[in-house]
Amino acid sequence: MGRLIDILVFGGERRVTQGAPPPGWRRLFHMVAGSSIPVAGIFIAETPMIWILAVLAAGGLCLDLVRFRLAWLNRLFTRWLAPLLKPDEAAHITGATYMVIAALLVFVLFGKEVGIPVMFFLSLGDPAAALVGGRMPGPRFRGKSPFGTVAFVAAGAGAVAVLIAAGGIDHYWALWVGAAVGGVVELASLPPDDNLAVPMVAGAAMFLMGV
Repeated sequence: MGRLIDILVFGGERRVTQGAPPPGWRRLFHMVAGSSIPVAGIFIAETPMIWILAVLAAGGLCLDLVRFRLAWLNRLFTRWLAPLLKPDEAAHITGATYMVIAALLVFVLFGKEVGIPVMFFLSLGDPAAALVGGRMPGPRFRGKSPFGTVAFVAAGAGAVAVLIAAGGIDHYWALWVGAAVGGVVELASLPPDDNLAVPMVAGAAMFLMGV
């Protein structure tokens, strides 16, 4: 069991790599690909959406686990997708895989009413936090700026306002709380990855508050 956890979380290699800040291409990919999930959730019924996410999550996880075992495949993978990967993702589950797994879990556990806004929190808030926080002076918490957290919450609140105005979701006060919770979770950098922790914790908070 310990070895399985090691593979799933650390890709079989426990190492810490600080690396450089994610490049612009990665942030753009995160925003576009991540936003495609909640956009699809608006137009696709819940059950087909869950099946689509299940296939994508299984495919991404299988690819990661296989490349950890095949060095040549991992080298090709990291070379082709270098602009979209963090420095340590050669030996870790990718953020994209965690994102799809998180989307599957929140849609299954909490439903579309939570899944749609919470995935927008992640897809828009995380790049906003990185963009703003990386450029602001001042104190840092685990290498992140509180100004980035403010940007995350603002992006999440903006997504909620647009969704409500467009009739994509019903209004609940807990949606605004969820955006704030997501910002705090992103700042705290809970393991194993923000792409999993933010939707799960913010989604659970919104669900418990009645969304």
